[in-house]
Amino acid sequence: MRNLMSVVGLVGLVSASFSVSALSAGQSEIDTRHLNKVGIEVLATESGEIDGYVRAVTNQGMFYVSKDGERLISGNVFDITGSEPKNLSEAAMAKVRLKMLKGFTDDMIVYPAENEKYQVTVFTDTTCGYCQRLHENMDSYHAEGITIKYLAFPRGGMNSTGGQQLQTVWCSDDKKAAITAFKEDENYSGSSSCSNPVAEHYQLGKSFGVTGTPAIVLPDGRLLPGAVPAARLAAEIRKGQSQ
Repeated sequence: MRNLMSVVGLVGLVSASFSVSALSAGQSEIDTRHLNKVGIEVLATESGEIDGYVRAVTNQGMFYVSKDGERLISGNVFDITGSEPKNLSEAAMAKVRLKMLKGFTDDMIVYPAENEKYQVTVFTDTTCGYCQRLHENMDSYHAEGITIKYLAFPRGGMNSTGGQQLQTVWCSDDKKAAITAFKEDENYSGSSSCSNPVAEHYQLGKSFGVTGTPAIVLPDGRLLPGAVPAARLAAEIRKGQSQ
């Protein structure tokens, strides 16, 4: 279970951004005392694929938690009865991501494709080399009809260089100019002291299971890590649409 203890003391999720009730129609109650002690905040629960365990969406991704709240399983459950294994856990989490993203639509920095076919949401960090590469190749994504929508994910935390730069970006009147300047290692004069949504973006990414940047949420809710080249990204999107 990657970096489980590192979640202690992280900024709490802002309840106004999305509600637990919006994530699942029928919730299963569990005792969260032990989870809370290690910094895990449960956002939503529902019946899962393992007897005696519920599927819990948390501020650190999705886990399977025993109903008494004393045991936790990190990992994926696969259905292996078909022609190829089906990841039931990722399929469930994909639906959750799409629901949660709806509360952040107005916060995104959007680079629309002129002949748009698809939209993807990208968790980005100004100090991330692969994020910079993706940004430099924006035209190639647009050529494939892919609109890029940015949310912030400061890998080093809110007080890191990336955290400060991302806050400056979202405080700027011209967010596109600001994010481009930082990604190109150019000087940009601006303030990071405004009411901005970067902390909420950061926590949202963690709840999605983001551990690095860029992290791309596909139209079907799957999470794809890395600076995926435009043609391969388009093929991956089409693959999801055909399933």
